[in-house]
Amino acid sequence: MQGLASLGVGQWLGAAGLAIAPPLVAWLEGKRTAWPLGFATFFLLFGLAHLLFAGNIVALWAAVVLTAIIGIVSKLKYRHLGFNFLAGDVYHLAASSFRGVLADHARMTIPALAVMIAIVLAIIAMALTLAEPAMPLSQRLALFSAAVLLYLCVLWASGGPKRFHFHHLTDGRFHLSAFVASWLGAGPSRRPAFVDIDPDPLPLLPPVPSRRPAGERMPHIVMILHESTFDPRRFGIAVNEAFGRFFTPPGALSGALHVDVFGGSTLQTEFSVLTGLSSLSFGNDGRYVFHLLSGRMRHTLPSTLNGLDYGACHISCDRPSFVNCGRFYQSVGFEAISYAETLPPPFDAERWKRENHDEQLYDHALGQLSNRLAAGKPCFLSIATLMNHGDHRRRIFPVERHADLRRQAVAATGVPSYGEYIVRLAESVEAYATFRRRLETMLDGQPAIIVRYGDHQPSFTTALTGLPPSDPALHRTFYAIEAVNCGLPDDVAAPPVLDCAFLSTLTLLAAGLPLDQVSATRAALLADCAASYFGSTSRRKRRFHRALVEAGMVDLA
Repeated sequence: MQGLASLGVGQWLGAAGLAIAPPLVAWLEGKRTAWPLGFATFFLLFGLAHLLFAGNIVALWAAVVLTAIIGIVSKLKYRHLGFNFLAGDVYHLAASSFRGVLADHARMTIPALAVMIAIVLAIIAMALTLAEPAMPLSQRLALFSAAVLLYLCVLWASGGPKRFHFHHLTDGRFHLSAFVASWLGAGPSRRPAFVDIDPDPLPLLPPVPSRRPAGERMPHIVMILHESTFDPRRFGIAVNEAFGRFFTPPGALSGALHVDVFGGSTLQTEFSVLTGLSSLSFGNDGRYVFHLLSGRMRHTLPSTLNGLDYGACHISCDRPSFVNCGRFYQSVGFEAISYAETLPPPFDAERWKRENHDEQLYDHALGQLSNRLAAGKPCFLSIATLMNHGDHRRRIFPVERHADLRRQAVAATGVPSYGEYIVRLAESVEAYATFRRRLETMLDGQPAIIVRYGDHQPSFTTALTGLPPSDPALHRTFYAIEAVNCGLPDDVAAPPVLDCAFLSTLTLLAAGLPLDQVSATRAALLADCAASYFGSTSRRKRRFHRALVEAGMVDLA
């Protein structure tokens, strides 16, 4: 006891750091098989910190703090988005998305940032005030070199960067080691590639002619992305009749939509819908497809419709710089793109900041459609809404708005966030019903197909269901394809579960439009992997990917 009492403050701090580091690393890495690389990663961070701080104790605590920051950020990201924190989040997404994350999750991010800043300042204060022997720079360089060598040996023994397959980053493990390894080849690459591809190409099927009667005009196509929207009935929660018609309109093709993501990363669902491919087919690059595959996709829904003399336009709820969406939308064939954050009056920018209301985008969309109708060409109009996005602990409407609905929703589930979801959903349902009536009037008898879908579930559904973010049930939203002033083909069936990669194909089939070789081949793949495109073991799918590459439809050079 006298020996312990005689220890100085620095020694106590050193002992505390040594006691904290092992359980911290073990907690972040998860299974014991991940511990060796986790501890090697911590030693690497310690060696790096020692280059900045000459004292052992300060360097140790700097490594502990850096480990905690990386790990906790990754844990929070996994909790809300179902995916680990990687290098690509820093150099691809941070600059354009940080403002949105800060605004949407202020109740979480602002306190977290404040704590991180306070801890970093505490480390700096420790370095300035703690008296301890300084290790010579030559020894620190030798220590860092040894840490690098040890890390590389353990990484190689663990399987190298290829160890971190996509499923390893979506099941709550490797929160420290995956982030560091992602800077060394385990994360996004500079040259994307399919991870599900065969050496032999699949022969593409011949084109399929239009099935519309001769002389009948092609239908306008309106595609609406409903942000963070899912059908509560999938979890056994009853909804009223208006909500039921919204998710499963009478006479429509409708069902559950399987998506690649949970809680966020709308861009991945958009990518799949527009290109007919799963973002997961590009492995750990899948989170960054708007960056890595911009300009590389030669066969997309907009480009296909452009080839049929459609005019393709998109109304985005974001700004052009957000996750590189401006470049990507242009590269896939949209001729005109409007961004909510840059729309001039009469668009109400202040209301948009408060509510992100669907009604505002629909008003602008009808104006765009009116201009297109005057030109006499069929129109493909894509709309991405935003109202149900963000933290559902935050109310965006007055407390009396849909108060009964909120009260009933919370009483049925015990989850306040679900009450907010239902209020926003009620606004979406009303806005869409009004939009559809106005659209039908504007069309004046012209045929149209309306395609609607949810991009992902909101993050609160983990609390609603008790399921982890990786559970397949949390990767299902909804889709609905409705006909206006025309009928849907009798021989086109709605799969009970449809992967988002097939939504564009089902749209072309529902519209009765001609199919080129790629679309015809993709339509034939519905029999193999309609419910889960990436999860399917279909060899024809893998050969189809090779055919796309060899035909130049996906440029991976």
